Amino acid sequence: MSRIKADLICEIIRKSQTNYFEKQGWSDPGKPEISEQFVLEWVKNHAKQYREYYVAQLQMYSTTRLGEILKALTESGKDLTDVIHRAPQFAEKPNSGPVPR
Repeated sequence: MSRIKADLICEIIRKSQTNYFEKQGWSDPGKPEISEQFVLEWVKNHAKQYREYYVAQLQMYSTTRLGEILKALTESGKDLTDVIHRAPQFAEKPNSGPVPR
């Protein structure tokens, strides 16, 4: 895998996780200690599985398509579950297993 593609995948996963935390309300500036606690707990229990799952899912896409996915994440505030698995324009092959949360 090229360095550009690997970097795009890392940025997509980072943006997806950020959007997921925001959807969960874990980025509330009014309650930073509670938000931080939830994020740390999620990272401890789920981040590795989430990253491994989505690296495997995203490797099949071209760098152009990865750029489109990153743009969709950035503009919509959705996470990868919403963008890849529920958007026909990104459905290039069936899912391989459950989506980690």
